[in-house]
Amino acid sequence: MSQSSDDFEVICRPTKWFLWRALLMIVMFGGFGCYFLYDWKVGYPKKNYVIANYQAFNNAGSAWANNRGNWAEFVSKQTIPFEDDPAIYPADTDFKEKWPLILATMERGNDEELWKQYSAEKGWDQQINLDEDRMPIYKIREQLIAASVCLLLTTMTLFFLLRTKGRVMKVNASGYYPPGGDVIPFEKMIRLDKRKWETKGLATLTYLEGEEEKKAKIDGMVYGQFKEEDGAPAEALFQKVLSKFQGELIELVEEEDDEEEQETKEEGDPP
Repeated sequence: MSQSSDDFEVICRPTKWFLWRALLMIVMFGGFGCYFLYDWKVGYPKKNYVIANYQAFNNAGSAWANNRGNWAEFVSKQTIPFEDDPAIYPADTDFKEKWPLILATMERGNDEELWKQYSAEKGWDQQINLDEDRMPIYKIREQLIAASVCLLLTTMTLFFLLRTKGRVMKVNASGYYPPGGDVIPFEKMIRLDKRKWETKGLATLTYLEGEEEKKAKIDGMVYGQFKEEDGAPAEALFQKVLSKFQGELIELVEEEDDEEEQETKEEGDPP
């Protein structure tokens, strides 16, 4: 808060509360956006690729008994059973890829043991559920949609952060200056709604611009705040506006006052 020589000017700048909150939202939305984007481009397609390899091991286990006489030759001719939709796999997938060479060493149809060894070498999940782990194309596209929404929210939050950071809320002898707006002279103010001021630090000012009524906000939570150690800048600004305001003041009517009034009336009623 800063004051001029006539001790009337009060300037409220964006609060640390707002700035940190906006930064946390940017980190949160941006983080989720990158996470969903990774699953769309890398994570889900890779999972489908791993599942196709796992299916090859299952097929090998089923085929070993009937082809063990020429097993190595049989393995060399087999390809990984990819599905017809190439969009569910990584972009660099070779859809004619042969079975992993480790399958040529199979004995007694021990495909599960070979899979554990092979997947450990690759750093893949060893426990695969073919029905639940496969990612269809619509789930992959959902990740892109979710990423787009999150990154859009990140961009919007960043925009509002940068815009708010460069603004101030001010009052001086000329009138009230809303964030990013021109001065509103005191004599042009016709209505001040302060019902949310005590609870949310928010008031709405109605003023005349020519013959047209317009509204402006006094937002003490975003600008100034109410910390006593800082001089409660937002409250100081609001009190300066009130000291010059001559229009209609809309205040919150306390329910307790209404109840007391009702009780008084009831006590005065004849039996």
